[in-house]
Amino acid sequence: MEPLPQQWKDVQPNIVYQTTNALLVSFSAEQVKLGIKYDQSSKHLKAIDKGQVPQRGNIGLVPSQEEGYDLKSKVLGKGGDRRFHAKFIDGILHFPGLATEH
Repeated sequence: MEPLPQQWKDVQPNIVYQTTNALLVSFSAEQVKLGIKYDQSSKHLKAIDKGQVPQRGNIGLVPSQEEGYDLKSKVLGKGGDRRFHAKFIDGILHFPGLATEH
């Protein structure tokens, strides 16, 4: 299993990556485009790599409020106004390309 890349330009669509805490993740082509466009510093990738965290004051994955989605990436500071949502499919956290602003 490949480790999760550090930058969006290195992420390949529909490849399963493993985070540092053994979470399996994959990304659609649309999600990779959104990451390249809105997350130039790759904060969301770092948050995904970190895994689930308490909701308040942390960078990482937190529960998604979007229907049909399980988790979302949360970053603080610059770039923190967007969230990338994901759902578990066969034990893999898949990011299909839904981004929301809060």
